[in-house]
Amino acid sequence: MSILDCCAERVVAVNEAESLATAVGEMHRQNVGAVVVVGSGPMASRPVGILTDRDVLKGELRLKKDLFALSVQEVMTRDPVTLPEDCEIGTGIGQLRLAGVRRAPVVNRQGDLVGLVCIDDLIPLIASELSALAAVVHRRAA
Repeated sequence: MSILDCCAERVVAVNEAESLATAVGEMHRQNVGAVVVVGSGPMASRPVGILTDRDVLKGELRLKKDLFALSVQEVMTRDPVTLPEDCEIGTGIGQLRLAGVRRAPVVNRQGDLVGLVCIDDLIPLIASELSALAAVVHRRAA
């Protein structure tokens, strides 16, 4: 199974040049704790960063400014780990683990954003697979 099969295809994305207040407002409206940041112009469909609620808080404290005086690019996490849409789930989990992140944009061969995968999407899937495996083991033991 590929990572595209289990990622969220409805991705909330904001432009890197947007005000932080606008991005936080969108996060609130969409009820999400993270958005994918895309570039401008020809990079408008390419992930260039991730903005999490934690990035907002840390950025405000580090820069000693409030969200109305900051832009997304000032506080976002730059150059996020991205996963190709045909990446196998096990490989994707390994990439998330190596990078120490909970989520990653999923991109097509051109590098355009097609989804977002997070561990919250993967845990139920892996739990279901483990349950099926346990049933096989239990059946063989009986």
